Amino acid sequence: MTIHVVPTEFATIQAAIDAAVAGDSIQILAGTFDGFNVNKERLKIFGCGIGKTIIAGIPAQGFGGNGVVVSADRTILKGFTVQGFSNNGVIIDSDINVLQELQSTLNGNDGFQGMSGTNNFLTKCISSFNSNHGFDFDEFTFDNFISDSESMNNKGAGFFVSSPSNKFINNIARENEENGFSIVNEEDNMLFGNSALKNNQNGVSMITLGDMNVIQNIVCNNEQGGILLDEFTVETIVDSNIIRNNGTLGGNSGIFVSDTNADDNSIRFNKLKDNVPFDIFAVNAVNDNTFDGNKCENSNPNGLCT
Repeated sequence: MTIHVVPTEFATIQAAIDAAVAGDSIQILAGTFDGFNVNKERLKIFGCGIGKTIIAGIPAQGFGGNGVVVSADRTILKGFTVQGFSNNGVIIDSDINVLQELQSTLNGNDGFQGMSGTNNFLTKCISSFNSNHGFDFDEFTFDNFISDSESMNNKGAGFFVSSPSNKFINNIARENEENGFSIVNEEDNMLFGNSALKNNQNGVSMITLGDMNVIQNIVCNNEQGGILLDEFTVETIVDSNIIRNNGTLGGNSGIFVSDTNADDNSIRFNKLKDNVPFDIFAVNAVNDNTFDGNKCENSNPNGLCT
């Protein structure tokens, strides 16, 4: 195992990767560097910290306009900023990687994109001011774990998920132009202990999915609504969430349950207050779903609050 240092030993990060073998480490000193593609397994690449080691876009556009591409398994990335690329900041296209204390900002598409791969772990990462989603997990990536990360001020969703079996624990999605968390077309995802705050659409939006768990999240001050169970959302548990002051512009209420095949969901023990127009809206969906122990001020139809 060898430690390679950029730029004292190698002028670029890519040159250090090309010279490395599996198990090596690459230390990047403070400064500004070009993008790179991790194409060898079991490398650890670490900078001096967010805002100190910077992987910069224009004029160095990287790989297809992407900043950092992880195409080899068991990579560890830690401690740097990726900014200013015309496409994605960071792409994950492999398995069993760890991304820790990274920032991806001011990129032309997603901040972090899971293109394919499984069992990736992202923690303490920040995605901000990107032109699409903060974190985007495509249909071919699954069984990922994302914790203690923040997605803010992105033009798309804070977290956009179209893949199954991912877990989002203790993350923050705030002030994004679309939903805080968008989960579409997949099953067996979990949101636990997250915060969705001041997003321009819904705090949490779910459509055409099943077997989802939305538990102990804080969903407040989102303009269109709090938690949306849209059409064909089935067998989902929405439990013990705090949902306040949502729907001030869009009027989707605190919890909105669609009357188009949103069936067999359990909405229970949530605390709701000051949502517009209702804390819970479930017209024509009451008989197909279970509502129990929700502390709220009003509902449509009546009788869903305790």
